[in-house]
Amino acid sequence: MKRRQLLKNLGYGAGALVVTPAVMSLLQSCENTPVFSPVFLSPAQGHALKSMVALIIPNDEKVPGAVEVGVHEFIDKYWKEVLPANKSEVEDEFWEVSPTREQPFMKNLWTTFEENYKTTFQKELADGTPEEFDQILSKYLKTDKSTQTAYGKKMGEFSQAYKLDPTVQPDKEAAMFNLLATVRGMTMWGWKSSETIGKNVLWYDPVPGQQIGCLPLSEAGNGKAMAL
Repeated sequence: MKRRQLLKNLGYGAGALVVTPAVMSLLQSCENTPVFSPVFLSPAQGHALKSMVALIIPNDEKVPGAVEVGVHEFIDKYWKEVLPANKSEVEDEFWEVSPTREQPFMKNLWTTFEENYKTTFQKELADGTPEEFDQILSKYLKTDKSTQTAYGKKMGEFSQAYKLDPTVQPDKEAAMFNLLATVRGMTMWGWKSSETIGKNVLWYDPVPGQQIGCLPLSEAGNGKAMAL
């Protein structure tokens, strides 16, 4: 599938994330390999991504976490294989791509993240610990609603300004929140969409039958969310 068609199928115009066959294939090709060699991020940034994915959905005795099913590899490959390297690859006179949906923007977010980490902890990102990444996640993702709304407004202002001047940079605090919120959302999306979780944890019924209003809970997944 061509990248242009794939992006349109993903619903980028509406800011949605939809699991298409092409994305599903990409997801199922990922697994938790002993050594994570990112294809989009630098090794240090890949270390940070994997650490944060593990914190967002950790393992427990019964359910594998996000890293266990290879979500960190999926996110890295998704940014490499789905996000356009240049908006001219997918943009035409009828369809406009937001700058926040391009590889250069994602690279810029990670540069901001790495600089923020080095300033905060006075060490290299590759040496980051789970405790330090948890501290960063908590700082931004546990902010109150009004603060998060303000971050969103600043990113919206950046998108509008970027159309007139491609050299403008987003507010650094808003960029940090945007990146971490994206990692959190994609972690949840990738984990729920993985074959392991879909078939073994959620209610998997690939060929649902007729709608039955009064069905015993035992016959309807025992309260589990449906995978498909």
